Amino acid sequence: MALLSLRTVLAVLSLAVALAVLYRWLAPHPTIVSEEDITIDRDEPDLYGKQITFNQLRQDGTLHYSLKADTIRQYIDSEMTQMTQPVLHLLNPERPPWDVRSAHGYISKQPNPEGAPEDVVYLRDQVELIHQHPRNGVVKVSSATLYIYPERQYAQTDQNVMIDTEVGRTKAAGMAADMGSGLLKLSSSPTQRVHTIVLPEQFKKS
Repeated sequence: MALLSLRTVLAVLSLAVALAVLYRWLAPHPTIVSEEDITIDRDEPDLYGKQITFNQLRQDGTLHYSLKADTIRQYIDSEMTQMTQPVLHLLNPERPPWDVRSAHGYISKQPNPEGAPEDVVYLRDQVELIHQHPRNGVVKVSSATLYIYPERQYAQTDQNVMIDTEVGRTKAAGMAADMGSGLLKLSSSPTQRVHTIVLPEQFKKS
């Protein structure tokens, strides 16, 4: 069974919601845009929707991830889909799910490592990534921006991140996250080193 991309799901959804709306999805975008490049030259979108949900299935028909948003605005000429209050729920058959939310977000396309187009979700403002860690409980990652590649279960940011767990708090200058394995790779900068504070209770338990 062929998987439906966010592009296809949105197209089908728009027809079901209102036949009077002529809906077209984004043309493939060769590279993800930077925050400085995200510009919209007009107020009225080509498509506007409220309380949108789209699901991506695996080959076996199980849910891979879902993406919800309070509102979606699509601008054909700038090849940009804009979201407010997006929430991404990413599932893994062998691990607890990841939940990611922010105040604003965008959807685009870019080539994956094999050269095939893939969906990219760019989130900004009050980004929170939450995971139920099997040993340390809830892991919460906060940052100003985050790129997520849902099909590969990969996320990255070059902005400062703060990671809160039941053990303590870690700050870093950036992060690359393999959400499939749960591995977080942290980076430092001249102004922000990787720094961890362990809660006093942890010393009592050791």
